[in-house]
Amino acid sequence: MKDSKKTILNACSLLICISKADDIITNDEIAIIEEILIDFFNIDQTEVKQVIKSGFQSVEQSVDIFQFSNQINESFTYQDKIDFLKCIFEVGYIDGELHDMEYHYIKKISYLLNIERDDLINVKLEFKDYI
Repeated sequence: MKDSKKTILNACSLLICISKADDIITNDEIAIIEEILIDFFNIDQTEVKQVIKSGFQSVEQSVDIFQFSNQINESFTYQDKIDFLKCIFEVGYIDGELHDMEYHYIKKISYLLNIERDDLINVKLEFKDYI
């Protein structure tokens, strides 16, 4: 996986899209996005704050999620995509349930990342068992 600043920003933007899907962004969602970015990309707390700020700006200016997913699709291995999909579900389930719009976006992102349907279902089931 190439951990360029653009890759990190695009990943952050997709996570923000999930958090915004139900029209309510909670502190728990922001906290889990920070944690994911720190763990997944090995960046520090100072950098993660700036990435999230830039991510919100990118999401506000975007037309759709293709622009974020396209670059990630080119940078991530298939296993990286599966691992990132797990992170996306983490954001969706942080409030204890997965909103219909959150799942709609997750399916769209998984499609754009060329993740096989069976893998999407397996990750979803993994989280359902966890919750």
